[in-house]
Amino acid sequence: EIEAVTGVQTCALPIFRGFGWGNISESLGGLLGGSDLSSIRDMRGIASSRSVPLLSTPQSILFVDLRLAPGESKSFQYKFKLPRGLPPTHRGRAIKISYQLVLGTQRPGGLKEQQIKSVEVPFRVLGSVNDRGELLGHDLMSPYIILRDQASIRSISDKATGAVEQSSKTTTSNKKAQSSHDEFLSYVDDLLTRPRQQPDLSLLSPTAPSQRRRLSSIPGPASAKEAIDMAILRSNLATDMQQSANRFEIARGGQRIAVVMLARPAYRLGETITAIIEFADAEIACYAVHASLESSEKVDQSIALRSDASINRVTRKTHASHSESALFARRIVFSPSIPVASTPSFITSGVSLDWKILIEFVTPRVDRTKEGNPTYDSDLLEEVSRDDRGAVLAAAETLNCESFEIAVPLRVYGAVSSNDKEGVEEHKV
Repeated sequence: EIEAVTGVQTCALPIFRGFGWGNISESLGGLLGGSDLSSIRDMRGIASSRSVPLLSTPQSILFVDLRLAPGESKSFQYKFKLPRGLPPTHRGRAIKISYQLVLGTQRPGGLKEQQIKSVEVPFRVLGSVNDRGELLGHDLMSPYIILRDQASIRSISDKATGAVEQSSKTTTSNKKAQSSHDEFLSYVDDLLTRPRQQPDLSLLSPTAPSQRRRLSSIPGPASAKEAIDMAILRSNLATDMQQSANRFEIARGGQRIAVVMLARPAYRLGETITAIIEFADAEIACYAVHASLESSEKVDQSIALRSDASINRVTRKTHASHSESALFARRIVFSPSIPVASTPSFITSGVSLDWKILIEFVTPRVDRTKEGNPTYDSDLLEEVSRDDRGAVLAAAETLNCESFEIAVPLRVYGAVSSNDKEGVEEHKV
């Protein structure tokens, strides 16, 4: 027997209230009546704990009364299409989302041998998007409870597989030959009939399309990868207010400090982000810059017990950081790489995950004069001694400075970049 069970576990920290999961057990009992499937029984136990179900499927029987000789083996294939909108696998502070495939076997014999032995095989989910590349959200109060077995199961045999492959190759070659024959006959018929209708028309080419009609609409993406690629290309376009999504001007007190530029605001797992901090034409000097790539969980205000700042401090995770002195620098480049094993951006009804680049600027302290014009002290040298021969200057031991930080939002998709596909293994269960 095989059973797929997935769930999400809430955090033990007092970050948010409960969702009222006890009602799930009553609703499940009403759906089932007197039956008690093992997956639902497990979910009833989960409903009273801090774990919440996301997806549960009924058991799929792979075989019954299977007898194997010594050294003999038999393989089975199990396929199940996950519903769209499931959040990706995530191990955070506020919420943990895990998926596992439960495999159970039962052997004949006595009472001890007949006990069901099960093993949980974890697998990773990278989230899902729609045809426009937008992230699909998930309602934690509406789990996917599938009572009908929708899995596809078949037995795999080496000899049968070879025969099937040979048969498929023969069928494909026959289809290609038949298709080529039909295309040739259609081309000949077009040559015989077309000049009679339009005598001035030149000879057609076999590769020319039979109908020269422009498409009225562009076909949509065929896969989630194509949808993500199109969304990343469109992310550089300006919004309705003509504001660029990858260029940010940083100012303090109305005076310009720097310009932060990104190659693009959307990325995939495993890609390298290029952020450039430009100090040209700055009105206020910058002493130092500290940049970091971070991800943090965001809890909905209706269930949060803490403030957003407190939750951000608890759930933030730094993936890469860089510090550099900005004295007399014209530009600074920050190029962190998104870890392949990290969690992409996702949205649920209770908890979401956001990515951002946090940049801290250290600047001279700005003081307001009576006229309202901002002034600041940027003397980096101080006079040590002076005589008739001149003055001796040394670096200032202390600087009157202040710091502030900005957050540049990012969108990280679950699709793995092409550079890291070799390091990702694909498993078929």
